[in-house]
Amino acid sequence: MDHGAHFFKCDFQVHTPRDQNWRGSNAVTGDERRVYAARLIVAAREKGLSAIAITDHHDMEFVDYVRRAALEETAEDGSPLQLEQRLTVFPGMELTLGVPCQAILLLDADFPENLFPALQTALTINPVPGTEARNGNVIRLDNIVSFSQIHEKLDEHVWLKGRYIILPNVSGEGKVSVLRDGFHGKYAGMPCVGGYVDGSLEKLKPGFRQRLDGKIKEWGFKRIGCFQTSDNRHEDHRQLGVNSTWVKWAIPTAEALRQACLAQESRISQEEPRLPPVVISRVDVSNSTFLGPIALELNAQYTALIGGRGTGKSTILEYLRWALCDQPPGASDEDSPNYQSRRARLIESTLTSLGATVDVTFSLHDVPHVVRRHSKDGSVMIKIGSAELRECTEAEARSLLPIQAYSQKQLSDVSVRIDELTRFLTAPIRTDLTQLKTRAEDTAAKLRQRYGTLQRVRTLQKDLAGRDLAAQSLQEQSASIQASLTGLLPEDRQFLDQEQSYSAASRTITSWSDNVATLRTTFAELLQEAQSSDTAAKAFVPQVQQELIAEISSDYQRVMRNIGSAINQLDGHLQQFLTLQDDPASSVGRWIAALEGFRANYSAAVQRSSAHKEKMAELEGINARLNQHHDETVRTQEQIAALRGTEDEYASERTAWVALRSDHDHLMDAQCQVLTANSEGAIRATIKRFANAADFVQRLKDILAGSGARRERLEAVGTAITAASDPAVMWQEVLRDLELLSMFKPEEEGAGQRPATVALTRAGLSAADLDKIAAKLSSTDWLQLSLVEIGSEPVFEYRSRENEYIPFRNASAGQQATALLKTLLNEAGPPLVIDQPEEDLDNPVITEIVEQIWLAKQKRQIIFASHNANLVVNGDAELVVWCDYRKAGDQSGGKIVGEGAIDVPVVREAIKKIMEGGEAAFKARREKYGF
Repeated sequence: MDHGAHFFKCDFQVHTPRDQNWRGSNAVTGDERRVYAARLIVAAREKGLSAIAITDHHDMEFVDYVRRAALEETAEDGSPLQLEQRLTVFPGMELTLGVPCQAILLLDADFPENLFPALQTALTINPVPGTEARNGNVIRLDNIVSFSQIHEKLDEHVWLKGRYIILPNVSGEGKVSVLRDGFHGKYAGMPCVGGYVDGSLEKLKPGFRQRLDGKIKEWGFKRIGCFQTSDNRHEDHRQLGVNSTWVKWAIPTAEALRQACLAQESRISQEEPRLPPVVISRVDVSNSTFLGPIALELNAQYTALIGGRGTGKSTILEYLRWALCDQPPGASDEDSPNYQSRRARLIESTLTSLGATVDVTFSLHDVPHVVRRHSKDGSVMIKIGSAELRECTEAEARSLLPIQAYSQKQLSDVSVRIDELTRFLTAPIRTDLTQLKTRAEDTAAKLRQRYGTLQRVRTLQKDLAGRDLAAQSLQEQSASIQASLTGLLPEDRQFLDQEQSYSAASRTITSWSDNVATLRTTFAELLQEAQSSDTAAKAFVPQVQQELIAEISSDYQRVMRNIGSAINQLDGHLQQFLTLQDDPASSVGRWIAALEGFRANYSAAVQRSSAHKEKMAELEGINARLNQHHDETVRTQEQIAALRGTEDEYASERTAWVALRSDHDHLMDAQCQVLTANSEGAIRATIKRFANAADFVQRLKDILAGSGARRERLEAVGTAITAASDPAVMWQEVLRDLELLSMFKPEEEGAGQRPATVALTRAGLSAADLDKIAAKLSSTDWLQLSLVEIGSEPVFEYRSRENEYIPFRNASAGQQATALLKTLLNEAGPPLVIDQPEEDLDNPVITEIVEQIWLAKQKRQIIFASHNANLVVNGDAELVVWCDYRKAGDQSGGKIVGEGAIDVPVVREAIKKIMEGGEAAFKARREKYGF
């Protein structure tokens, strides 16, 4: 775990058998008290608590028993728990003051036991001897009539000052609550920053909640942090943890609780806090010529890297981004820095010579992932969960472990790069867009396959149409020759006339047999599938609901067996038909005999027509060609029949592909609305559909290269699409026209006139242009062209004043960066990594950004490198990592000096020493929050 602040589930009012109102058996001896303390620890764990406070009334006898029990707790395997895993126990007391009201006093978790008696003496409490079962009647501390007085009394002692916090009872109208009517002066004047409620805050009436929220003038507009408590006094711990509060700290001290009250938006939650689901948890660099080895754990919420210029904080972020294959933009113009080249130089100069690797541990919904990148060749390896490291591509790493990252001054540079503005828009929906792209590519692949089949069908249909003409000619020739035959016997002419009919019948009956054989093959495949499914069902062993799933499996197997029986029965019918040819008495057997008899008679008739020998030879040749032609026609018809539905399937795939493109636009449009809302209206983002035909026109130019088609005329086609009143319709019409031209082959015999192309003509293409396109454009080229989208483009505007917008590029750099950063902080998404965001911001907006950070870190992890103390201090960074030079004044090497949270004194001192305006930031925090 990192050294920063984390949330802990707490119950700060837990009583023991020593309390005068205890409901349960006594625990007097040391053994009895140790047994009770051990049971309390177990109960606290069962209730999911991470911290408790022992707050018996004016008594501290049991505190150390419970603390020792917490230290002795072990893991399930008996091993000792890590420090951060142990239950935290705060020493404390419940006090009845002469204010009059009750309050809880809490001390640092490690406050020495030997000072407990001195604390009680400072409060003029006479402790009951430890050998007593209960602490007896509690006497109100009438000498303490205000909260200022109790703070003054305690602060007189150096060993106590800064190590305690007083939390008054604010349970509404109760007689022990300082929130009750008439106590507004006491409440407004108290130096306390927090309070506690017996039970749930939800039980307080709205008026009391307004007092606590600092919304009532009479109550001094004083806002305090509140802790729900269970006030458990039962031996069975029935109330323990029923009412609890999640509190954030790095080290469990009274000062940490005070800081939580002062920054309650960030550090106190009455519900289980929402934490980012995608977190970079660790960065390891095997070695670096500048920073040396690095082993840095990052906080799940807000980590701030600080240090003097050139001490390494930016370098750490660049190592992180490089390892995760995050792609910064390249240089688009001379005025924009080339971030890619900068990073490449950094890796080359600090890692490559050492053969160093950078490991980044990344948690996706609590599943650990590790990416390792090698500086020698840039190769990437990934480990998911407990699996082994394996090679992966940069694209795979980016897709699986995304971040949203910006280098120094990059936010203010975004507006001059359309690709960066678009990346800003698409980053939160990158996964959805990738899925859409994958589906579109799959659909396009199917579309190419379907189109190839469709072209085959069109070729067969064209061939079939040509065959019809040839068949008609051959039939006319056969009829003409037969008519010219004279002097034939009537029965011979009858045989000659019937030859084509017998041939046609023979072809048809043969096709029936072929169809039966095809069906039998299909049935055999279905039978094998049913049998395989039956076998698989028998082999399945359910792990849950075994009896129920076994019953379902039985039903499924029965269905598969019934299907197998039905297939066998149907196959039997088919086989019966095929066996008919072996039975002379069957219909097929009789047909075979009749056909053989006819052919014998036909041959005899041909032999008897010796006077017409030449014509009979011609007739025989024509009939043979006609029979062959009929056979080929039947085969072509069968092929067309086998491909039936191809045109519908192609149209369906084309519709699906266009729909996916529309889905992309809808997704982008929805994200534009989200971006507009997240920027609080500072940015208005919209999608202009079918706005960019550059890729389409370029592909068309490439295809028609060398055809003589004028480039400006082709560019006019793109303009005609984007400028149309309905660009989507115009695009489809242009594609239809181009497809007609791709299928028109003027060099082929009977090609006819070039098809009409209304859309292309309307776009300004001349007849000569159309002829050149038809001569050059193939169907394959057209298909590739048809899959080039007319791109939609996002349009970004900046709100200059209410209801007035200007192009985003026309806003100042500070206005742009502020709007973009606000948007980023309002979005839920992957980790947000920014190097020195303050360099892009105008100073007056820092306070607004700070308040957004409090909410943002619940939705996404934030990692900033910064020189601005306000972003770190008042932004309430959970983890502060500070860097310095390895040697004073030597900027050739840096190092990580320390890390922690701002509730730790050494961290506060580091911030004040290192950061510009550090002292002023703490002063501002003190003036605003009482730090």
